[in-house]
Amino acid sequence: MSVGDSLKAQMAQVAAERNRRQREALRLYRPMNKQAVFHDSSASERIVRGGNRSGKSMSAFAETASAATGTPIIGPDGSPLSFKYPTRRPMLIWVIGYDQRHVGGTIYRMLFRPGAFRIIKDLKTDEWRSWRPWEDEDQQRIDECEESPPLIPRRLINPNGWAWENKSERVFTVCRLNNGTEIHAFSSKAEPKQGDPVDLIHIDEDIEYSKHVAEWQARLSDRKGRLIWSVWPHSKNDALIQMSERATEQQHLDEPDVKEVVLSFSENPFIDADEKRKRVEAWSKKGPEEVRARDLGEFVLDTMLVYPNFNIEDHGCPRRDEGEDDFIDVVMRGRNGEPPNDWTRYLVLDPGHTVCAVMFAAIPPPSTLYRDGTVVVYDELYLRQHDADQVAVAAHSKAKGRIFESFIIDNRAGRQTPMGFNKTVRQQYSDAFARKGLRSRQTGANFLPGSDNVSAGIGLVRDLLHIGSGRRPKLRVYRDKTHWFQREFVLYRKRMTRDEVHDEPVSKNDHLMDCLRYLASYNPQYRKPEALPDQWSAAYKAFNEWKKKRDAQEDTEFVNLGPGASY
Repeated sequence: MSVGDSLKAQMAQVAAERNRRQREALRLYRPMNKQAVFHDSSASERIVRGGNRSGKSMSAFAETASAATGTPIIGPDGSPLSFKYPTRRPMLIWVIGYDQRHVGGTIYRMLFRPGAFRIIKDLKTDEWRSWRPWEDEDQQRIDECEESPPLIPRRLINPNGWAWENKSERVFTVCRLNNGTEIHAFSSKAEPKQGDPVDLIHIDEDIEYSKHVAEWQARLSDRKGRLIWSVWPHSKNDALIQMSERATEQQHLDEPDVKEVVLSFSENPFIDADEKRKRVEAWSKKGPEEVRARDLGEFVLDTMLVYPNFNIEDHGCPRRDEGEDDFIDVVMRGRNGEPPNDWTRYLVLDPGHTVCAVMFAAIPPPSTLYRDGTVVVYDELYLRQHDADQVAVAAHSKAKGRIFESFIIDNRAGRQTPMGFNKTVRQQYSDAFARKGLRSRQTGANFLPGSDNVSAGIGLVRDLLHIGSGRRPKLRVYRDKTHWFQREFVLYRKRMTRDEVHDEPVSKNDHLMDCLRYLASYNPQYRKPEALPDQWSAAYKAFNEWKKKRDAQEDTEFVNLGPGASY
């Protein structure tokens, strides 16, 4: 071969290698807008949740491959998205699947096999790009599509860097890249590996033990690592639901610790519209819950909720539509959520230093305008890191000088004596309430013990929630002042094992739910409250002035309750 031929061959090899690199999957992958939000987020924990075939796994595995290879992801507008991983040292990455079959069948396939998405040659530039089936021109050229190369190209993998659990089934334990980065694959059924500081943990879909998530997260702290979770909404996965709740709580922050992006099957433009229609119709036959989960990626907690029949549109007041107002709606709207003076008020307290919850409820006088025994929850306190005196101050501001019928407290917590104190929790709160002048008609500043019978109390709450004639339940909730109360209703769930839902509740997200249970168990009744000084008649005020003088042993033989000065 002549020098010229050799040079041509070398140039052809260089051109072929350049073409191969231009066709590499991460260079061609273009996330949709919601996927780009997931990739661009700087949150240390990210969830990409979605229905079947919504693009959640594609997003997460592209993120993992990007981190491992140091290749930034290009956004929908052609600009690189933020790259958040170290580039000057090797990384340790964990990818966790449900079991070994998931490792071999999904994790290996998504990272190391062709076909994560489709690519096509652009007619204008003659370069490969991601296929865009929502464009008519691309849709007509479907036969020209090819499978994308692997997300992690073979050229970047150390040929001797594989360790296998079952090579024939592609169940790997370690893949070492030429840049020194290691990708370890685990089954969620295995005990968590101890000791190693990790840069990135990627959980794909469901896991066997929710408790392992906290142990995996602990591996990230040394290197300020990140966790991503690509998942269909498994409603029995406590760790996932808790992480999703944290994302919801932080969604108003500019830099949240947890970010969640939700994708839907029906919005996936890479799936044919008629095929989407067929799937959604088939899911609809099984009920709306199936559509919500498989299409929209929503958690379907209804069957796991302790009180699934609570609905703020039915139990809330006032109604959003004023044309549907009833008497209680009119009264509460007109008074900005403050019950009238002739309603009987109750205060129920669930003590705790981490979270102390106080529920304010009122019973209107008997009337034909609403159901007998109606309970209106009109306000709340949800206090973190507060002692008894601080709680009393906050309760005093809510009480507005009114006298309550009863104070009720969690009996189990109330009878405990914390270390370093010589009074029970109940006595500490009673003393604090007395110092602030808070009192109830029945027991002054003291508290009545709430019932410890959980199952009976839950049954009584369900009776309150039952919607009877006229679609007016006994329990009404003033919606504008009870954010935490409403939130707990949709988070208060039954205890679950993997294959069974038990009737008893999980002891979390239950502070105000416990308050409601104590009140229902107490069987609150209407009793006309004592009149307050600003409600006294002129004659009654004069009478009380006379009593004060008499008690002071002044000359008070007579009192004039008519016109003229008293003497």
